[in-house]
Amino acid sequence: MKNLTVKCFVIGGLVFIYWIASLFISSLTGDRERLSEKTQDEVAESWSRAQSFIGPIICVPVINEDSASKVPFHCLYVLPEKLDVAADVENEILHRGIYDASVYKTQIAGKGHFDLSDMKELAVTTGGKHVRYDWANAQIITAISDKRGLLEGMKFTIGQKETELNSYFYDYGNKLLCAPLPFTSDVAICQRVDLSEFVGNGSVPFAMESNLKGASSLNIAPIGRNSEITIRGNCASPSFEGLTLPTDRTVTDTGFSATWKVNSLNRNDTAQEFYSVCRRIDFQNVGCKLLVVGGQYAQTDRVLKYAFFVILLSLLAIFVAEMYVGCEINLFNYLLIGAALVLFYLILLSFGEVIGFSAAYLVAVVMIIGLVSLYLKAIVRQNRVALAVSAFLTLIDVFIYILLSLESMSLLVGTVGLFVILAIAMYLSLNLKRRRPADEAGKAAE
Repeated sequence: MKNLTVKCFVIGGLVFIYWIASLFISSLTGDRERLSEKTQDEVAESWSRAQSFIGPIICVPVINEDSASKVPFHCLYVLPEKLDVAADVENEILHRGIYDASVYKTQIAGKGHFDLSDMKELAVTTGGKHVRYDWANAQIITAISDKRGLLEGMKFTIGQKETELNSYFYDYGNKLLCAPLPFTSDVAICQRVDLSEFVGNGSVPFAMESNLKGASSLNIAPIGRNSEITIRGNCASPSFEGLTLPTDRTVTDTGFSATWKVNSLNRNDTAQEFYSVCRRIDFQNVGCKLLVVGGQYAQTDRVLKYAFFVILLSLLAIFVAEMYVGCEINLFNYLLIGAALVLFYLILLSFGEVIGFSAAYLVAVVMIIGLVSLYLKAIVRQNRVALAVSAFLTLIDVFIYILLSLESMSLLVGTVGLFVILAIAMYLSLNLKRRRPADEAGKAAE
């Protein structure tokens, strides 16, 4: 009995040592994930980064008529009353070595109208100043977060006026003026348009069209008083993000379609008309990540969180088999079997980078359980015992994979599963005394 107790403690020590080894593999997983992200950034730097689209916004210079200088001292900005934007996204995976980067091309088409019914044109009094709204030199502002992704100038129509937005923000000679964007005015895509004829109109229609390219994700700011944003694409694994989840969405193996309906009360970022000199506004976005590249690292890391229990239960199963068979398995054998169990996670990580997580998990299970089964068969020389232990180890791996698939229910199912396993272990331990090897039982009798 004394030798049996010592062996239990030694096996427990091996479990702890191999669990520490699994933590090193977890650290390696983090390093590989960071390398994958760095590769994605390098590809995006050459292609175009994640895109955020904002617009259109009307900018009207406000001039102080009481001043000798006719340079605007601030600007009036008008957001759309109604905004509908549709983006058709063609996703593509670029490869650099064993790593993938998600890039895309998209055609953005928008339409809607501005409400200029309450707008003024000449000589109004604001704060004691006589000011003039220079609608003849108004400009239309749109913006994307990475201008390298603009494949051509943005076509824009307001009323019956057609133009192309292909200029920088014009400051009208006042260096303090800048577009009210969350990023610098350098990424604004603008054009000056004479809007004098539309002042006082209740509905001024507009339409826009542009071709962009980007990487990883696409976001659009619903800046209308009422906005409807639709994004369609060929990606089968989008991840929706932003201000709110889509009102309607469909995801299939061949692509997805998502629609957001947002109003100004949902946004709560700014009024539909506001004055600004140099105000940065964080317009809220809706959109999606088109592909979660490198997801196998997160899944491998989740598997590693169960490493302690897997190693413990596996060595416990072999120990129980040893007691039942009566054939001693020495500590060196346990040492090699434990090393194989840790190697499982390294195989999962390395193969996952090449063939994906699910396929790598299957490869790791077949390789390691097959190896342990053959090794155990050679030690105990009983096919039935080797098959029973292999079946138990397979059951553990299948159980872990199911836990990964359940996500939100994994804690509950995992807890119940551990309870069942503990109950089985306690039941089997009741028979260990009479199943001890014959020589050990003889020593106990003396």
